[in-house]
Amino acid sequence: MTLYSVLVANKPLPIIDCTGIAEITVKELKKLYPITEDTPEQMWHSMPDDAMILHAPDESASGQLNIFEWSNPPYDLEDYNNKPHIYCIEGNWSSVFLNDLLNYLKQSIKKEQEAELIRFWAGEYNQKLKKRKINIEEIELHHIENLKNEQYIRTIF
Repeated sequence: MTLYSVLVANKPLPIIDCTGIAEITVKELKKLYPITEDTPEQMWHSMPDDAMILHAPDESASGQLNIFEWSNPPYDLEDYNNKPHIYCIEGNWSSVFLNDLLNYLKQSIKKEQEAELIRFWAGEYNQKLKKRKINIEEIELHHIENLKNEQYIRTIF
């Protein structure tokens, strides 16, 4: 089972990707990591230069904040949401992630969007969501830190 963090709204929200993960050509990757005494040949060195490959700046990239429009959310979300705009929130909920999420919420959420952050476990049917309301103009880091440990919650902004 998976604990999902989902942002839903009546009006579109911006997407954000703090991971630094990007699709680049093998030619660009070879420039970043040429074969040297310290850098041995990798399997992608033998790939065509125009082949595309995903590149992460470092291993912490996958834990950084990534909010993207979710075209195929888990079917369980239907039990908790009826808003048309659905966004997945990915990351490891570290201090950097929490600060980035706080900044995103402060800069991106407007009252007229009627945005909510929902956290639930997929596969756990008919669970009631606790409701919490946070005034977006007054949101602070401790609000986001508290959400980190919450499950089955709907936070209304």
